Amino acid sequence: MVLRKHPRTSRWFDHTHLSARNIHPVVISWLNDQGSLTKRLMDYCPGRFSVRLLSQQWIRPQAEEAELLAVPRHQKALLRQVQLLCDDTVCVYARSIIPLTTLKGKHQRLKRLANKPLGGYLFAQSNLKRSNQHIARIIRKDPLFEIALSDAEQHCDQLWGRRSLFTMGKKSLLVSEFFLPVLFETEKFNQKASTQKIEKI
Repeated sequence: MVLRKHPRTSRWFDHTHLSARNIHPVVISWLNDQGSLTKRLMDYCPGRFSVRLLSQQWIRPQAEEAELLAVPRHQKALLRQVQLLCDDTVCVYARSIIPLTTLKGKHQRLKRLANKPLGGYLFAQSNLKRSNQHIARIIRKDPLFEIALSDAEQHCDQLWGRRSLFTMGKKSLLVSEFFLPVLFETEKFNQKASTQKIEKI
């Protein structure tokens, strides 16, 4: 499957509007989590956590992306697309846009992450800040939908995702994360089982 460089997603809305929508609390907890997604997935996964690199290539950001990143539209950026897995089951699709200026100096190692998690590097930075968090719901006709479910062997009609701007001093990058249904279904089941267990005590 060919991974498109610029899938169109114009469904982003501010994360503070989540409460006004009919979304399960478990889904909201993942969308609103301000910590490291890598760490939360490692804690959540009972077995082996891993990263599958789908593609990494140079692109020119879309106008909206360039504006958020505060870089010229013509400046090149590295597009990194990965899947995050728990015991070989795809749980998250992540799409990161890293401007060329961010990759200069100490952060040039971001070009060589390969199958290592981006979150492990970002949250180790003492000057990391997160802002402009937005939420999106994508459906089957959206190009990102097909990419997110690549080799996932999961079936659904929609995916919820979030997009965050990360800054480290004057360096910035834009990270989008889409959560696959198996993640919510498993946690809902675990949550229900825990509640039933408490009620029986």
